[in-house]
Amino acid sequence: MRFSNSDTEIESIQLPFPDRVSQFSPLPARVLRKNRDGRRTNVFGGVAFLGKPLPKRQSEFMRRRHFIAATASVPGLLQAAQTNSIPNRLAATDWTIGGRGKLEAFDLAIAAKLDGLQISFQPEPDTGKGEYDLRTEAGVEAVLEKSEGTGIGIASTAMGVFNSHPFKEIPQATEWARAGIDATRALGRDVMLLAFFGKNDLKNDEAGTAETIRRLKDVAPHAEERGVTLGLETTLDLAEHLHIIESVGSPAVQVYYDLGNSKGNGYPIYEEIRQLGSEMICEVHCKDKAGWLFGSGEVDFAKALAVLREIGYEDWFVLEGRPGEGLDALETLRRNGDYLAEIGYVRERK
Repeated sequence: MRFSNSDTEIESIQLPFPDRVSQFSPLPARVLRKNRDGRRTNVFGGVAFLGKPLPKRQSEFMRRRHFIAATASVPGLLQAAQTNSIPNRLAATDWTIGGRGKLEAFDLAIAAKLDGLQISFQPEPDTGKGEYDLRTEAGVEAVLEKSEGTGIGIASTAMGVFNSHPFKEIPQATEWARAGIDATRALGRDVMLLAFFGKNDLKNDEAGTAETIRRLKDVAPHAEERGVTLGLETTLDLAEHLHIIESVGSPAVQVYYDLGNSKGNGYPIYEEIRQLGSEMICEVHCKDKAGWLFGSGEVDFAKALAVLREIGYEDWFVLEGRPGEGLDALETLRRNGDYLAEIGYVRERK
């Protein structure tokens, strides 16, 4: 493919896994830029957006989010091509698969018959031991190269670090969140999970919720500029989520909906999904009670899928949770993925 503007001619776009391009999601790509002096440059963080125009139901921010992810790294790069609609894809969190901060997680995803991974972002060396540092160009390149080499996509990023270093309390919280947004953008993704569990739990914490809202107001403009959605994964119910979202007042702040957590907390998950809609649910964790295989626990995954389709959800299904009884993480993920495929979450399994 060849594109040009007054400064740059784009000679080619090399997608790491073009056969599994999401209809609406940008993908990391190696973008070869031909400069005016004839030199060819690999553009770091280059992203190609392959897909049909965004549906009218999506907000202007959603349009901007995908447009920025498609074009910001390379001036003048617009939608590169049209593809046929393909089904949602299955991913797992890197901590569930046993590879938090490890490139090995991509190989494990192949063994688990998955399409992608949710990648942890560690903002400081002492917050997690990993093989790569997503704050650096070298770290991002290592992850993109592994993704390309294995054909395993990157669904999103996650900041589980806030469970032990509370976003609502620590002074460096907003600085860390901005760094995570930049790393997410560099990876060509547009969703970053912010975890609110453990020390960061907001349930029945009026002061902590107020401070979280204040800090999200501070961070949200940077997320909007970068085209990244901050997905709040919490113990809160629908009304409490809506209070935060409406108080912040930014389309970059949405809910990262976890089926198992919400069901376990006694919330009416199917009605919550309908009320939030695809405009306020940025991504979904598929999970049931700890140790329960899908289909044998409390979550009706078939009904959840029907409601998610009803609201027009078209993004990743990210598997999470502890291994089933007598099983390891990979076998649990394989079985749960097979079950989801059988009931229609994806068209086919690897």
